[in-house]
This record gives sequence, C-alpha cells and structure tokens, in this order.
Amino acid sequence: MGRSWRDTPKFVKIVLLLQATVIVGLSAWIYNEYMNNQYLQMYLFSLFQGKGSVIAIIGFGGLLGTAFIGILLKAGNILGEIEHLSETVEDRTVVTLAHTGRSTLMPILQIKQVEPVDEIGRLHGSLQRWNDRSKRQK
Repeated sequence: MGRSWRDTPKFVKIVLLLQATVIVGLSAWIYNEYMNNQYLQMYLFSLFQGKGSVIAIIGFGGLLGTAFIGILLKAGNILGEIEHLSETVEDRTVVTLAHTGRSTLMPILQIKQVEPVDEIGRLHGSLQRWNDRSKRQK
C-alpha cells in the first residue's frame, strides 16, 4: 500500500500523464465552447434553472460520501498495519531471565528498536541520536 511515485512502473506514469493531458484539454475545449457559443449558454441556463439547489445538494452529498469511504478505507488500512505490527513485535521480543539473590526467576522483556521504513523515520532517528550525544557531552 505504501508505494510512492518512484516505485510506479513507467507505463503507469505514461498512462496517468496521458489521462491528465486529455482531461485538461477537454476541459479547456468545453470552457472555450461555453464562452463563445451563445446557444450552449442558453441551453445550460435553461437546463439548470430551478435545479441548482438539487444539483448542489447531490454534489455535496457525493463529496461527503467519497470522504467517508476514504476515511473508512484508511481506517481499515491502519488497523491492518497495527495487526501486522503486533505480529512483528512478537518475533522481535527477547526474553531474558534476571538472577537475583532470591530463588524466584523473573522474565524481563526487551523490545528491540524497529528500523525506520521511510526517509522521515531515518531522519527522526538520526536527530534523536544527535540529541542524545549532545546531552551526554554536557
């Protein structure tokens, strides 16, 4: 899921750029046609006359529905990542036994640092190390 623009195949990039070019070209053509064609202006005015509020409500409902679906899909993606994270934590957990003067043994859990996945995580880690070193030198 966490793919970036660099990881996408060249064919997909070409298709997306071609689609964007076609959409912009058709939008400019329709706008130019509307501005220069009096009959198209009258037709669209008569078509939407009295229906503007209904179209606005339907458009706003579609926008809200799209946002709601996006939020649900993102929440499902986050829950999947959390579930996957719990599996990896179990694999990286080290149990050591501490020996004290008493006869009971107490397990101590040690969780290893997780390697950062992206550049921001690596930058944050290096800033934390720099901060720790500067505190130790004082």
